[in-house]
Amino acid sequence: MTGPLFTINFRRASWEQSRAEARRRVVRLGVGVAYAGVVGILLGLFGLNCALMSSRTTALERRVQRLRVARAAAPELRLDPADVTLVQRAAANPRLWRDKLARLAELLPPNARLTSLAVNPDRAAAPAEQLRLVISGTIRTGPERDRVQPVVRLVESLRRDAVFAAGFQNLKLISSRVPDAEGAAVVEFVVECR
Repeated sequence: MTGPLFTINFRRASWEQSRAEARRRVVRLGVGVAYAGVVGILLGLFGLNCALMSSRTTALERRVQRLRVARAAAPELRLDPADVTLVQRAAANPRLWRDKLARLAELLPPNARLTSLAVNPDRAAAPAEQLRLVISGTIRTGPERDRVQPVVRLVESLRRDAVFAAGFQNLKLISSRVPDAEGAAVVEFVVECR
């Protein structure tokens, strides 16, 4: 005896329905898990942002408190109006002084040394006097008879230089002095530029 050649499954429709229902449940479960994952990631990012903002706010509050303490401890700065005007004028054209000082460094002979530079040393209030520059220094001289000649040559080179002399109407040697030491080969000089 042999078995049937084919069989008819009368439950196939219910089996297909159960498979379709299982697919729908899996899809619903996947969508639910994906939704929960996205919501979890968004909530995590929101929490990180909140923690970062909280730490930044705390740091800013500490900084503001330090500034308040520093401002309370610092004395109040009171400037003379003439000083404010001088600073404003110098700040308006910083290139003017930079170029002049760079050119002065180039014009100084190798045996010269500056001891001081002073802008408006008398703190004059008149605008014409505020551009006054006083240069003090020393020059080592050789065995020549006239030791003041190197200083005179320096002043002449300053007068002739277009970059350095710009803005000054008068460049002159105010004083020159040879120290009293025997055999001293140094001349001290003061040059005034107005």
